[in-house]
Amino acid sequence: MTKLAQLIAVEEGGWKLVNGKLTKVPGTLPARDDNPGDLRHAPGEGHPADAPDSVGSFADDETGFAELERQLDLYAGRLVTVDPVTRAEVPAHFMTLKDAIYEWAPPTENDSATYLRNVVNGLGGRVDANTPLNRVLEIQA
Repeated sequence: MTKLAQLIAVEEGGWKLVNGKLTKVPGTLPARDDNPGDLRHAPGEGHPADAPDSVGSFADDETGFAELERQLDLYAGRLVTVDPVTRAEVPAHFMTLKDAIYEWAPPTENDSATYLRNVVNGLGGRVDANTPLNRVLEIQA
């Protein structure tokens, strides 16, 4: 598992790191739904019929983490042409850690700047916000 997936699970509130080990936080929505990334749409995800755009649920943690990693891999190959903060057009580039966090946890729903800072700090200074996501994904837990 990548370190980024672990940190996202922590930021989304369903897991915490205890002595370097990822531990489920009982009673939280992400933990209850086996959805560490709070994904809304992914293969194998279930949704209530009356809330098709809600955060989905997976059969188990393993599936939820696999889908989180799958989404991060998709992001790593994505070209970005709009700044995630200002929404201004920018020269095309592969998604950076900042781009990914601001899309994953948009400012309309989250404190994206704090989320990004916590993830960068959690990666122990090995990367910064402008590091291409494919490099960040090489860091294992």
